[in-house]
Amino acid sequence: MQLVKIFEYIGMGGFIIWALMERTFTFTRQWQDQGEKQVRISYWLINLAWYGAIFFAILDVWTSQITTFAKLLLPLRALGASLIIAGLLIRFIARRDLGKQYSVHVETSADHQLVTHGIYQTIRHPAYLGLIGLFLGIPTSMGSWGGMAIAALAGIPVVLYRTIIEERYLSEWFGTSYQDYKNNTWRILPRIW
Repeated sequence: MQLVKIFEYIGMGGFIIWALMERTFTFTRQWQDQGEKQVRISYWLINLAWYGAIFFAILDVWTSQITTFAKLLLPLRALGASLIIAGLLIRFIARRDLGKQYSVHVETSADHQLVTHGIYQTIRHPAYLGLIGLFLGIPTSMGSWGGMAIAALAGIPVVLYRTIIEERYLSEWFGTSYQDYKNNTWRILPRIW
């Protein structure tokens, strides 16, 4: 039973680390905030799905226990913990490689440059790959079927929608150089999509 609590705390810890990491990057490294913001709805949809999945999982596991795992399912919880660690790591690397090009909104500015180094040599949207890992990992590690369902049915589709919007605007902004970049990279998962 203690192992179950450890996985629950790993899930909660992943959420806290994500929150601290996001605030650090957002407040200290972003200069894209003067650009033209595009389609803000995707930002709000991601937030709604994110906080819905996470807070449902937290309340489910620690209060109501409506959709919690009936059995320990430790291998599934371990998979969730692995997704949290991988998600945080990938997201950190992606945000680091973007540097001041990062923005929480789809936006462009006169100083906007196409980032094609580091993790972006292979994947066009690694920060979203990390977010998907966290979306699925936190409720899975904590043991909430409902949180996992919200993440899978709302979170992942919204993140994929956001990649489509970003690619449309980046194609308009960078023209053929972005098309060349698209032709030589994967959207989210190398060798898959």
